[in-house]
Amino acid sequence: MKTCLYLFLLMLFSEQLVAAAESPSMPESSEGPSAERLAELTKSTSRRTPIKLEDYLVKVAASNLGYASQRYNVSIAEAQIMASKVFQNPVLQIGNMRDVSNSGGQKLPGFYNGYISQTIELGGKRRERQLVARKNYAAVSSSLQSFLQNLRLDASAAYADAIAMGQVASQFQRTASLLRDLLQAQQERQKAGDISDVDLLQTRVEVRQYEAELLNAQAQATNAELGLNAFLGPQFASTHWQPVGTLNVTPQSTDLFKLLSSAIRNRPDLVAMRDRRDATGENIKLEKANRVPDLTVGVGWTNSTYSGNTTSPQPNYNMMGLQFSLPLPIWNQNKAGIAAAQAQASQSQLDLDAAEVQAGVDVRRALSLYGSARERVHLYQGGVLKDVDAALEKRVVSYKRGGSSLLELLDAQRKANEVWQSFYDAQSDHARAVIELHRAAGIWIIHF
Repeated sequence: MKTCLYLFLLMLFSEQLVAAAESPSMPESSEGPSAERLAELTKSTSRRTPIKLEDYLVKVAASNLGYASQRYNVSIAEAQIMASKVFQNPVLQIGNMRDVSNSGGQKLPGFYNGYISQTIELGGKRRERQLVARKNYAAVSSSLQSFLQNLRLDASAAYADAIAMGQVASQFQRTASLLRDLLQAQQERQKAGDISDVDLLQTRVEVRQYEAELLNAQAQATNAELGLNAFLGPQFASTHWQPVGTLNVTPQSTDLFKLLSSAIRNRPDLVAMRDRRDATGENIKLEKANRVPDLTVGVGWTNSTYSGNTTSPQPNYNMMGLQFSLPLPIWNQNKAGIAAAQAQASQSQLDLDAAEVQAGVDVRRALSLYGSARERVHLYQGGVLKDVDAALEKRVVSYKRGGSSLLELLDAQRKANEVWQSFYDAQSDHARAVIELHRAAGIWIIHF
C-alpha cells in the first residue's frame, strides 16, 4: 500500500514538473532595465583597471549621459535656425455655388471659383528672425561648453579624491605592516624573556586596531574609485578604475590679472550670457520689424455656368482677378512687444554685469583658497614629514636598545600616521583648490 502511494505521488510530481517546463515563461516586465542591462550593471568589479586622468576625461566626454542629453539642445537650436528660414505656405481656396431656389430652365447660373494667396513678409522679419535664431544657437553651444567644462572639473575632483584615499590606505598598509613585524619580534622576545606579557598584549592590540583602520581606509579608497563610474556611461558600470598619478598639481597661472582676464573672456557661462544678451538685442529689431504689416497677394479664377433663365439668361464665362491685402496698423503697432523685448535686453545686460562681478569674486576667493592650500602642502614638505619619519626611526632604534617604552614607540607611530594622513588631506585640498581656481578662471587644462 505504501509503495503504491509513493508511486502515485512520484507520478503526480513528475507531471507538475513537465507542466512547469512546458508552460510559457512570464513576459519580461516593461518597467526597469532589461536582463542584459542588469547583467552588465551587476558584473564583478574586483579587477582594477589603471587609467590616467587624460584618458579618464576623454571617456567622460564620450560616454556621460548628462552631456549626451545636453547635446540635444544644440540640435534643437539648429532646427530652430532651419525653421527661421522657411517661408509661409501659400493658401489655396476652391469653392462652388449653385442656385437652390429654381430648377429646370429657370435655374440661375452656378459659379466655380479658385483662389490662391501668398503672404509676403515685409520689414525684414525673416532676416531678423534668422539672426535671433543664430544668436540663440551660439548661446546654447556656449552653455553646452560650460556644462562640459564643469563636468570635466567635477570628474577631475573625484579623480583627485580617489588618489588621496588610495594614498591614505597605503599609509595605513605601511603602518600595519610595520606593526606586524614588531609583533613578530615581540613574540620572539617574549619567548626569550626580554619583555613582559603586557608589552606583547599591547602590541597585539595596536596591530588589531591598525588592521581595523586599514580595512576602513581601504573601503573608503574602493568607494572613491568606484565613484569614478558616476561620470561615465553604463558600458563602464562593471569597471573598477585605478587612478594613476600624484596630486602634485600646479595651476596654469596665479597672476590675478591674467586669471581675471581669462575668466571674463573664456568662461563659457559668461560667453553664453553674452550670446543671450545679443539675442535679446536682435529680438528688439525683430519686434520693431513686426510693426510693418505683411502683404498678402492673391490670384483668383471664377467660372459662371450657362443659364437659360427667361428673366435673366446668362452665357458661360470665366473671370480672373488679382487681390492685395494689407492690414492697417492703426490700433496695434506692437508697442507692447517692443517694450517687452527692450526690458528683456536690459535684464540680460544686468544679469551679465552681475555675473562678471561674481566671476571676479570667484577668482579672488579661489586664488586665496589656493594660496592657503599651497602653504599647507609646503609646510609638510618643508620638513615636517622628514622630521616625523626621523623621530619614528629613532624611537624604533631606542626601543630596540631598551631606551624607550613600548607606549612611547606606539605613540610615535600613531603620530607619524596622523601627520602623513594630514599631509594627504592637504594635498587633496590643494588639488581641489587648483580645480576650483581653473573653474573660476575658465581654464580647461589640468594635469595630475
